[in-house]
Amino acid sequence: MTTRILAVALVSLAVAGSAIAQQADSTFRFAISAPAFSSGSGPVVCVDEAHANMHTATGTYLPFATLLRDDGYRVQSLPAWSRAALQQCAVVAIVNAVAQSNVRDRSLPHPPAFSKAELDTLVTWIGEGGGLLLIADHTPFPGAVGALGLVLGVGMFDAFAGPGDSGGVIAIFGTQNLSDSTWRRYATDRGLQFRPIAGAVANPGTLGSHKILTGRNEREVVRWVTTFTGHAFHASSRVAPLLIFGPRAAAGIDRPDAALFPIGGWLQAGAIEFGAGRAVVLGEATTCTAQVGGPRRIRTGMNVPEAPDNARFCLNVVHWLTKVLN
Repeated sequence: MTTRILAVALVSLAVAGSAIAQQADSTFRFAISAPAFSSGSGPVVCVDEAHANMHTATGTYLPFATLLRDDGYRVQSLPAWSRAALQQCAVVAIVNAVAQSNVRDRSLPHPPAFSKAELDTLVTWIGEGGGLLLIADHTPFPGAVGALGLVLGVGMFDAFAGPGDSGGVIAIFGTQNLSDSTWRRYATDRGLQFRPIAGAVANPGTLGSHKILTGRNEREVVRWVTTFTGHAFHASSRVAPLLIFGPRAAAGIDRPDAALFPIGGWLQAGAIEFGAGRAVVLGEATTCTAQVGGPRRIRTGMNVPEAPDNARFCLNVVHWLTKVLN
């Protein structure tokens, strides 16, 4: 695809994303045949609400909270950071944290979402054995959490990322051959649909090799993961690749006159051993939730047929962070 086509796709996506109000799809449930813990007895997963987060456990990330609760985890909100508050959490999930100045105005620059004290407290907590799930969607969110990313070993590109096909919206990571083409999303009366694009290359991204992707048994193997734009990051040797962009992938900001950058081989998800703790960085937020938007209740995320393994992937991530997968 030409850089001009991708640039237009990125601008269109930015406009569409801001125009359609998203709500949690409370009807979505993932069938868990063997929960990791009996109901309400598992580790505590704290969902950050202290940094103007776009997604919260009672808002558009309710399907994520429900997924974990169905697996036995206890999920609670984290309205403020302190060493004492973090000690109550086995996992902290930070989803689309942003500085207050960018809540309504997302134009550049994008200042950090965390203070120095908060950053130091969190990093110390991870090193002592905590589990961090850091999710940052497309710009401005990578810019807001980029300093934390650098400490963990990832360089976040504060932009929109696309697989490089003419859809410019979704990316499929994995070896499962859906067809001889990539896919593009269409809004229909039946919800979000994916249709093939003739002549495009199938599966623009690949999966890494990690316990998160193989699970505890054959039923927990992740065949492919579907993401919905987001950002790409460049990983250090500390990071184990999970979702790897294909050679045609590119990224840029939402301006038709902006430069585009090749990101083939960059990651959209990676796993990190950090001291006694663990972290997973995911560069797209809808991957781990289920949303509906607009008057036609268009579905996006774990609730679309073309993302059948997304819920398993997200559950395996939390299993690894809590050392169920060890």
